[in-house]
Amino acid sequence: MRGFSRVAEAEELQRQRVLERRLRAMGLEAGLLPGGRAVVATLPLGAAPFDTAEGPRALRAVRFYTVGHDRIKCVAPRALFQLAPIRIVGCEQAEEIEARIRAAWDARMRSLRDAGRWLASLGIEPEARPGTPGLSIPLGLDDAGVHACVVEPGRVILPSRGPLSGQALSEPGERIFEPLANSGTELAIAVTVRLEALARRRRDTSARRSTEVACDLPAPRPAQPTPLLLVGPRLAAARALHESLRLRGFRVHAVTSASGSVDAFRAQSFGLVLADTRLDRGDGIELVPALRSLPGIVDLPVVLLDERPSDARRAAAKSAGACGYLAGAIDPSRLATALVQLATERKRRRFGRFACAVSVSWPDCDKPVATAEIGRGGCLLRGAVPTPPRARYALHLPETRLTLRVEAEMAYRLREGPDWSADGVGLRFVTFEPGAESEWIDYVTRLREPEKLDVPASME
Repeated sequence: MRGFSRVAEAEELQRQRVLERRLRAMGLEAGLLPGGRAVVATLPLGAAPFDTAEGPRALRAVRFYTVGHDRIKCVAPRALFQLAPIRIVGCEQAEEIEARIRAAWDARMRSLRDAGRWLASLGIEPEARPGTPGLSIPLGLDDAGVHACVVEPGRVILPSRGPLSGQALSEPGERIFEPLANSGTELAIAVTVRLEALARRRRDTSARRSTEVACDLPAPRPAQPTPLLLVGPRLAAARALHESLRLRGFRVHAVTSASGSVDAFRAQSFGLVLADTRLDRGDGIELVPALRSLPGIVDLPVVLLDERPSDARRAAAKSAGACGYLAGAIDPSRLATALVQLATERKRRRFGRFACAVSVSWPDCDKPVATAEIGRGGCLLRGAVPTPPRARYALHLPETRLTLRVEAEMAYRLREGPDWSADGVGLRFVTFEPGAESEWIDYVTRLREPEKLDVPASME
C-alpha cells in the first residue's frame, strides 16, 4: 500500500509540474507549493472593472492555487476568494483564464442580485458583512453575531456559530439548506429548526433529552412581554405550546373562535396573533382583515397555522395580509421560535394614534401632563417633561372622570424643536390594572366616529 501511495504522489507531482510550465508559458508568475500538490500563480488583470454591490471595482491582479489538474481557486484579492473553483481545461492563454474568472464573477453577482430580490419578496433586508460569501441575514438568536448567508434564491448557508458552534458536520453539503418559505418569519423558522435538528443529531440520547428541555427555555425573548392571542380549538388546547410561549416572555390568551378573538380585542390589545386556518364555523384567513379593521389597529401581525400544507391557502393567507403561514402539527419549540422572531424584529406600527388631550400623572410629578396623542398601546406626552424610565401612571379621562392606572415605560423622546410643542415623550403601556385596559380601549375607540365592529358572516 505504501508503494502505491508513493506512486500516486509522484504522478501528482508530475501533473503539477506540467501545469506550472503551462502557466509560465502563458506569462504568469507560477511556482510549486511545498510538497508539490498545487501550483500558486499570479495573473495580471485587464483594466475593465469588476461589477460589485458597492459599484465598479478595478482589480490589478488575482492570485490563485490549482485544484487538481483542471481547476483553480482564487485566494486574493479577498472579493474573488468567494468564487467556487473554476475549470481551466482548454485555456491556452492568460486572457482565457481571466475571461473564465470574470464569467464566474458575473454569474455570482447575478445570483446575489436574484437572492436580494428573493429576500425582498419575503420582507427581509439583508445586512452587509465583510467577508461573507453572500447576503447576510440575522436569525434572532442569543448571539447577535449568528447570521445565515444567502448565496442564491432559495439556498442558505447555515452558520457555524450558534447551535452548531464547535460541532463538525459529517458532510460539507449539510451547511447548504434549501428552505421552503413565503415570508421572513417562515425563513427564520426553517433555518432555526434546521440548525437545532443538525445539532441534536450529534448528541447522545441523554444529552438530547436535556437539550430538548433547554431549548424550550426563554433563550431569545421579546424585549418586553408581548400579549399574544391564540385562536382556534387546537391552539387553545395546546398546553405545551402555552408553557413554551410563557417561558419566552409572552402573555398568552387563547380563544376558540373568530368571534371570540374580536371580543378579546375589545378588552385587551394583543401585539401578535397565532390563528388556526380551520376554525369551527369559519376560515382563519378571513380573520386577518377582520382584526386589522378594528378601531385603533394599523398593522397587526397575524400568523396562520394549517394542519396540512396548501399552496392555495398559502397564497390566500398572503393576499389577506397574514405575515406568516405555517403548516404541520403543533410544534411548541418551532412556533415559539417563530413568534419570538416576529416580536423582536417587528418594526411597523401595530396601533394607530389619535390626537387627544388626556391628563397623565405619576408619582413625584409636580403636576399632570397633557397628551398630544393616544393609542391602544401608549401615548405621547406633550412637551419636554422629565419622566422616569418606568413607573405607574394614572390616566385621567376628562369625559368620564375615570382614572385608569397602568404601568408604562418611556419608549422614546422627541428631539427638541424651536417650539415647545415639538417636544414630547412617548410612553409604551406594559400592564393595566384589572379592568382598566377595556375602559381605555373603549375610550380610544370612541375617539373615532362610532362604528360597528363587524365580523364576517361566515365567522359568526
